[in-house]
Amino acid sequence: MTKSQHILWTALLISAVFIPRQLFAQEDNIRLVFAEDVVNSVEHPNTDVARGHVEFKHGTTRLFCDSALYFRDFNLVHAYSNVQINQGDTVNLFCDSLKYNGNTNISKLLSNVRFRDNEYLMLTDSLEYDGNRSVGYYTNHAHISSIKNDMKLTSVKGYYYSESKIFYFKDSVHLEDEKYELFADTLEFRTIPSEAHFHGPTTILMDTSRLECKKGFYNTKTGIANLWSGATFIEKGRILYADSLYFDQPNDIGEGFCNVMLFDSTENVRFLADYMLKKPDNAAVTLKDNARILQYSETDTLRLAGDTINYHKDTLTDQQISIAENNVSIIKGDLFILCDSAYFSERDSILKLHKEPILWNNTTQLFSDSMHASYYDKAFHEMTMYQNAMLIGEHEGDSIHYDQMKGKKMIASLDSNQISSIHIIANAQALYYPEEKQKEDSTTIEKTMLKGANRVDCNSILFRFLDGDIQSVAFLDEPTSVFYPMNQIPEKELFFKGFSWEIERKPLRPIAE
Repeated sequence: MTKSQHILWTALLISAVFIPRQLFAQEDNIRLVFAEDVVNSVEHPNTDVARGHVEFKHGTTRLFCDSALYFRDFNLVHAYSNVQINQGDTVNLFCDSLKYNGNTNISKLLSNVRFRDNEYLMLTDSLEYDGNRSVGYYTNHAHISSIKNDMKLTSVKGYYYSESKIFYFKDSVHLEDEKYELFADTLEFRTIPSEAHFHGPTTILMDTSRLECKKGFYNTKTGIANLWSGATFIEKGRILYADSLYFDQPNDIGEGFCNVMLFDSTENVRFLADYMLKKPDNAAVTLKDNARILQYSETDTLRLAGDTINYHKDTLTDQQISIAENNVSIIKGDLFILCDSAYFSERDSILKLHKEPILWNNTTQLFSDSMHASYYDKAFHEMTMYQNAMLIGEHEGDSIHYDQMKGKKMIASLDSNQISSIHIIANAQALYYPEEKQKEDSTTIEKTMLKGANRVDCNSILFRFLDGDIQSVAFLDEPTSVFYPMNQIPEKELFFKGFSWEIERKPLRPIAE
């Protein structure tokens, strides 16, 4: 290497090591742009005292005040009176006094602190603003209001991300809006979409309703809420709960997902499912996936279950209509019913059961191609069975001898959800076993014994029951009958055509719901 080359490389090395630092230090320094009067501080060395319409500039940050101390050695400004700090077009901060560190780009604002952008105004006693991250944060209460509407918010602690325009509030959050009022422990408010995101127990009060949740968000412009981790919607006479809930407030439409429950206290009815769709004014409710309706009364509960249940009002009569589809079960006291679909109209108090419904009452089983049940005053009063109607009665401890009745049409009358009579109309057939009491040898213990089988064919037969047992039989047309002693019953006479004892299908009563 020549001498001239060596000198050149040495100069370049010195430049690389020292000159950039000086240049960067100069760029990183706060610059005093204007002041009506600038003097050296008597108390602090290398410090300027600036007064009158003071302006500083540091990168994209501009600082205005009435007076200031500029500590040149520390790249630090203490500003006083009518302080304003701007960062680009996103931040406008005002306060009575401020400490601005040019090395860290952090401002500490004190007394009468105000933040303002195109839509929101924030007031607090003290605030720190990190210009590197464009984040302002306070720890001693703040009040935020909207310039465009009546929204107001207060909290103990909070952060504001000026670039994304997101507020993050903590501790005793209270938000007031013309449409609602909100209380929360932690709230994230995204100003651009106008969404309030909840990160803890939250309560929203609306005109006539109340919303409680733990997580989710609410759009203040659209009135739409998406909530999860358990949400409860409360209005007069009704409570709606779901693990997650979608609610469109302007249109009064709600969707619930998983462990959904709607309780109507005016009708004393509870709706349960893993999915629920609620239409405006609760005029229609759709339940899917483990759907149930529970209607409570002083004596017992009606339980209607199915894969899908639709519950809506008839627009002409304002009466309720319920439609249950697929795997339908009904439990009311000692009545247990299975069918493929069910239709109930409040107008005529008729429950229609379709596709081979089957009913159990104590030791009695009834089935047919279809059934119509009279249901009012929260009780069943009559069951009408159409086509291939059949009744089977079980005798305790006997799996061979069953009371059997069948006909083209059968009407069962009920008293307190217990079968009190059966009227078989057209093509009536009956096979029943009269009972007698016998004392066991050398004891006073009575044992119920079957005397034999009575087979009757008649156009119409009326049976009356007491506690599930046949008490009397009336033949309303000329019958033909035959009686078989127990040891002389032909095997072919034991069961009518179509006999099917299906006690294993009987629904189980839930322990608790």
